[in-house]
Amino acid sequence: MRYPSLLLVRGAALLAGAALSLGSDAAAQVSTGRAASNPLGEVFPLVFDAETVRLDVSGDSLEVRASFTLLCRAPIAESIPLFFPLPVDSLLGGARMVSLAFRAGGGSAVPTRWEELPGAPGVRWWVPPCPGDSLVAESVYRQRLVTGYARYILTTARLWGRPLRWARFEIRLPAGAEPLEFSYPFERRTQGDEVYYAFEVRDFVPDRDLVVRWRR
Repeated sequence: MRYPSLLLVRGAALLAGAALSLGSDAAAQVSTGRAASNPLGEVFPLVFDAETVRLDVSGDSLEVRASFTLLCRAPIAESIPLFFPLPVDSLLGGARMVSLAFRAGGGSAVPTRWEELPGAPGVRWWVPPCPGDSLVAESVYRQRLVTGYARYILTTARLWGRPLRWARFEIRLPAGAEPLEFSYPFERRTQGDEVYYAFEVRDFVPDRDLVVRWRR
């Protein structure tokens, strides 16, 4: 059986939402502003369950390290394509995928195939077969920063038609940087001499992207 690739919405209706997105019907819901109940999400063999994301700002570069938990409705014997969007924003420079690996159960992470899609705001992942009840994706991408502003795509998580069971986000700014705005209620925390900002939430249906602005 072939599963649908995750398609794009172009122009102003660009998929500017969560880390992982689902097929053409779901994309149409975003473009028309319809509710995020996604019929594909009910039959697709994977369920987007949770995510942990760390954003590190260093000089004029942003590095995003993320871990995504995907539940398998049943054992899956073949690879499944997923579209992973990268932010396209007039206030940001170009973004590029650096690495992708998957692990099943308590096993080690194994590097996994992904491919660039010319002209598309993101890349295609190839999710490996799922022998058990879940897979964990570990991804890294980098993006050039033009000013004191960064954005991480969140809202396409609604296309899966269910809340994320749990999500955690961390932001680390350069030493001496003063945060001016967070799009979610991040809290200042410390770890030794290091200052960072964190936001944790359960049953999460994002209504906006993660945005941070700071003064250098």
